Amino acid sequence: MSELLELSAAQAAERVHAGELKPAELFDFYRERATADELGSYLWVADEAASDTPADAPLGGVPLGVKDLFCVEGVPSAAASRILEGYKPPYTATAVERLVGAGAPVLGKTNMDEFAMGSSNENSGFGPVRNPWDTERVPGGSSGGSAAAVAAGSAPWAIGTDTGGSIRQPAALCGIVGLKPTYGAVSRYGMIAFASSLDQCGPLTRDTTDAALLFRHMIGRDKCDSTSLDYPHEVALPSAEKLDGVRFGIWGLEEEGVEPGVVDACRAAIAKIEELGGPVEQIELPHAG
Repeated sequence: MSELLELSAAQAAERVHAGELKPAELFDFYRERATADELGSYLWVADEAASDTPADAPLGGVPLGVKDLFCVEGVPSAAASRILEGYKPPYTATAVERLVGAGAPVLGKTNMDEFAMGSSNENSGFGPVRNPWDTERVPGGSSGGSAAAVAAGSAPWAIGTDTGGSIRQPAALCGIVGLKPTYGAVSRYGMIAFASSLDQCGPLTRDTTDAALLFRHMIGRDKCDSTSLDYPHEVALPSAEKLDGVRFGIWGLEEEGVEPGVVDACRAAIAKIEELGGPVEQIELPHAG
């Protein structure tokens, strides 16, 4: 079963749809890994009963890590705060409800900076999260538990929230993909708000295909969130064959303090992007002050 770690979430869903893998087997595999997590990534892990998902569901029963900022009916949802310890909401956040309905059962609630106030995941009321690549380092925050779980393989994918970088920054520190969607694309209903005019729900995944697949089933108008909008088109899955017409910008690569390993990895990524036809340009952003 260790070969499951080599599969992206999209590939695992394909195996389920082809009848090569049962959703319950996939769920149990990741549940065992989540339960054994030693990084502090999880605050709660689901039991076996949660693995009952139809094999023909769009997301194939691939289990989902959910940041503790999301309300999930009957499940501890404390925003990593002792203030809300033991709170079990009577309803489920719309984004979570949609993903569960599409076939991604909740694997567990992931650790975070308390009430999303932080950028290192050292500020949880239940202890810090460690970076799986180097446990002496932080995973970033506030969605550090979701990012660490995906990077460590204790969740195939996860969701978090981003107000000022709380998806993008931990994704970068853990070496995975993170997306903060355009405001209104995903309903905020059921998210324990930090700054509701800025908070956005988004995916944390191993690759861009998984991010697009998860995002595809989160979007859309919600009667419970007046700021949500109908998404203008279907979310297309990215092509690994060509990047024609896709423009990439990179910032800060030459700045002091960027570690050599990061520079080397970025240069390798740039070379691959250019090979596939995607132009990359250096961009300059204004500095505060």
